[in-house]
Amino acid sequence: MRVRKRLLRTISHELFDLFFFLLVLAYVRVAPYTKVEESFNTQATHDVIFHANELNVWDHKEFPGVVPRTFLGPLVLGKMTKILARAMELVVNSNPVTKRVFRNEKIWGELKHLVETLNEEETFVRTKMHYQVIMRMILGCASTLSLHKFHTVIGKNFGNDVAVYASALALAQFHLAFYASRPLPNIFAFALTTFALSLWLEERRGLKINSSVLDTLAIMVVSMVVAVFRCDNILLLAPLGIHVTLFRMTDIYDASLRIIANVMAMVTVIVAFAYTSITIDSRHWDQEYLWPEWEVLSFNNPMGANRSHHYGTKPFLWYAYSALPRMLLIAYPLSMYGFKHERRCRSAFMIASFFVFAYSFLGHKELRFLFPVLPLFNFCAACGMHRLNLNRKKSIKGNFLHALAWMGVIVSCAVSIGVFAKASIANYPGGEALAAFHELNPEHNTLGHVRIHIDDHCAQTGASRFGQAYHDHNVIVYNKRQDHEHEGHLHAMLHDDGSRGHDWLINEYKKMPGYEIMRNITGFTGVKLNKKFPFWPPLLVEKDVRVKVWRRRHGDARHWFEKNNREDAFDHQQEMIWAHSGARQHDDNHPYRKDPGNRPDSWTSSDDDSYKKNK
Repeated sequence: MRVRKRLLRTISHELFDLFFFLLVLAYVRVAPYTKVEESFNTQATHDVIFHANELNVWDHKEFPGVVPRTFLGPLVLGKMTKILARAMELVVNSNPVTKRVFRNEKIWGELKHLVETLNEEETFVRTKMHYQVIMRMILGCASTLSLHKFHTVIGKNFGNDVAVYASALALAQFHLAFYASRPLPNIFAFALTTFALSLWLEERRGLKINSSVLDTLAIMVVSMVVAVFRCDNILLLAPLGIHVTLFRMTDIYDASLRIIANVMAMVTVIVAFAYTSITIDSRHWDQEYLWPEWEVLSFNNPMGANRSHHYGTKPFLWYAYSALPRMLLIAYPLSMYGFKHERRCRSAFMIASFFVFAYSFLGHKELRFLFPVLPLFNFCAACGMHRLNLNRKKSIKGNFLHALAWMGVIVSCAVSIGVFAKASIANYPGGEALAAFHELNPEHNTLGHVRIHIDDHCAQTGASRFGQAYHDHNVIVYNKRQDHEHEGHLHAMLHDDGSRGHDWLINEYKKMPGYEIMRNITGFTGVKLNKKFPFWPPLLVEKDVRVKVWRRRHGDARHWFEKNNREDAFDHQQEMIWAHSGARQHDDNHPYRKDPGNRPDSWTSSDDDSYKKNK
């Protein structure tokens, strides 16, 4: 009977973590695109897979971003993604049955691009989005395994009930599962720091090795994160180092040994990985000496340049009254209850609180900055729930609080899925627009190149290199440069070879002369109260048209100056005439007026000859 109960408890704990991983995969399926914060690692991983040593064509050469980031994460993730993706492509395309199964977009989403083609007659634009999905699945798996290790240590040292509560709280929260697979530097750091925290929480009794070794390993892992991925994790390293040195010593001699060992380990790891980062990143960024995390520290340092405040600032207490309540939900008050009533979790709560307090001095604040300490807050909240469970039979108040806590978990799940997830899924109009462009099959029956311009808003909301066509020939030419002065220039911009401007546009403009709307892409605009009976759900996610997919109209040059014909349509020759006639200077008298009296002064007799010939 005892064995069966223990088995059931073990399964229940692992089951929550399995559900968490399935939720991560579900978020990858319904929201496969990435935003601007993830852009560098996404594009760098793409270039590692498809361009390897051709550094001159890597995305960061043209779009370097605000501050340089390390390539160590993308290099490892890109190699893993390439191996797994190629293996999956080989298996899926090995027989017609698997090809037809994976072509079902309703089930597999962007993994449909694993299939090369169903038959010779089929024509469709195959993109590289399945690589991005597989990349995110690998990262999500790493984050989940790290979190599972953390929960396993909790169950081993604090009881399985506490581990079950911690797993349930993580599952009820939106941000952990939604961001666990996203290629942010914070998530690379999260997977490693969560593993380090599991080493720190590990029970010392019964170990065959010196107990201080685990503490030193935890210090080393966080030090590596500081040197490579997120220098801000020094705010976690400092209190963690103080705790393992001063609060776990047996005597002064032991404390001295711990201080020496931990400091030496920290310095050695930081120097070693800083040297590794400098060696690799200096080559990729084409600089003589570059340590990305030092650049980031200089950029964000509130005592130094502090240039991050140009990107928005928040009040000092914003993390306390806005960020943590949204990220932790019911775990926020439960963590405080656990801190008050459960002595064993107080050190974890103090470390997490110090991290939040110290980070509050930086004016530029974002939710993702707090990911390293979310597992600690959940651990404290789980201890609080466990204490409520023990007290529920002692009084009516204890029973009520226990029921209220579980009700809070259920409400947290509803808010996470019904509001947060629904709003976030609709927040990638750029990626959806690029996918819609390919669904319109611009390659079909095309003799020359198809040129498309992607504006800055779309590039920041999901339109990555993974979303571009997957073929060896350059039928589709993508342009993300934002060096035009006005939307009117988008169809006048000539390329280096003197060819025409853009055939397609993806942007948020309301009007584009000479183009027709092929697809409207809706996106998240806000949340409002539901005022209609039965008032469920209480909050509604509002959407509106955020991005449009435009296609150039085609026509004949004789339509230019016919007053009765108002069609904005051009062929290649008249585009050349128009561009050479001052359209790039945004002249008010450009040929859109369709009036001979408004011809520019730069109009020459050769332009007249070309016009008459077309007419």
